[in-house]
Amino acid sequence: MIKAVIYDMDGVIIDSEPLWREALIHCFNKVGFDFTQDKCRITQGMRLIEVVEYWYAEQPWEGTSIKDVEQDILKKVTNLISEKGVAIKGVYESLNYFKDKGYKIALASSSAMSLINVVLEKLDITTKFEVINSAEHLDYGKPHPEIFIKTALQLNVSPTECLVIEDSFHGVLAAKAALMKVIAIPEEKYHNNPRFSIADYNIKSLNELVQITFG
Repeated sequence: MIKAVIYDMDGVIIDSEPLWREALIHCFNKVGFDFTQDKCRITQGMRLIEVVEYWYAEQPWEGTSIKDVEQDILKKVTNLISEKGVAIKGVYESLNYFKDKGYKIALASSSAMSLINVVLEKLDITTKFEVINSAEHLDYGKPHPEIFIKTALQLNVSPTECLVIEDSFHGVLAAKAALMKVIAIPEEKYHNNPRFSIADYNIKSLNELVQITFG
C-alpha cells in the first residue's frame, strides 16, 4: 500500500532540463570540450560532480580543475533557473492531489541543496514537502538507491510503501533498486524508449496521474 510519494526535482517539478543542457554546453565549451545536447542526456539524473567526472574521463581538459568546472556549471544553471525556470505543467495540481489522498510527500534530487532551495522558493512550494533531500553529500548518487532509502527512513515508511516520480532513466533505476513503485515521465524524445519499461507506470505528464489507481 502506498503511503508516501517522492518527487524528483529537475524535469519533474521544474522545467529545468533544457536549462541544465544550456549550462553544461556553455561551461564545457569554455574548457574546450565540444559538448552537445545528446551528451547531456547520457548523464541526465546524475549528481553534477559525477557528470563532470564522467566527461573528464571521456575527454580530459587542461587548465581548469574538475571542482571549478562543477561550480561554474552550478552557478550558471542557478542563474538560468532563477531567470527562466517555470513549473512543470500539473505540478501544483499533483501536489494537492496526493495531499488530499493523505500521502506523505517528499523531494529527493541529485541537485545541490542550494539549487533545490532556489527552485522551491521560486515555485513557492517549500512547505509542500515533509522531507527534502539532496544527494550532493551522500556516498552515492543515482542510479544508486541511497537517496530514496534515506528519504523513506525519514518519512518513517517502508521503501515498498513509496511511489517515486522520475523523468530520468538513472532516477528510475535508483527507485526500482530501492524496491519502490515508480512513475516515469520522460521528456518527449524518450516517451517510447523501451528502457523506461522497467517503471511501474509510464505517463506523458503529471496531469495523467488521476488516471492511475495506486495500491
